[in-house]
Amino acid sequence: MKHHHESPDRATMPVQGNTYNVSREGKELFSALITEYKPASCWANVQIQGAKPGYEEYYPLQSEMRLKVALYEFKKREE
Repeated sequence: MKHHHESPDRATMPVQGNTYNVSREGKELFSALITEYKPASCWANVQIQGAKPGYEEYYPLQSEMRLKVALYEFKKREE
């Protein structure tokens, strides 16, 4: 039996070292620094830089987590 793997959109894949606003299903959740990510891999390690109002409890400042890249949208923050 073949397994279905969700592939990240290559046009919007995050780049390690950059900071992004991260959304899921159209809802902006938090901004995060990509601390570890290999191009075209499934998972990225991130450090939360700030949660959007209402999401602070779920995404504490400076916490680290691992995200499945294909499930989220990443919009690069302009510093």
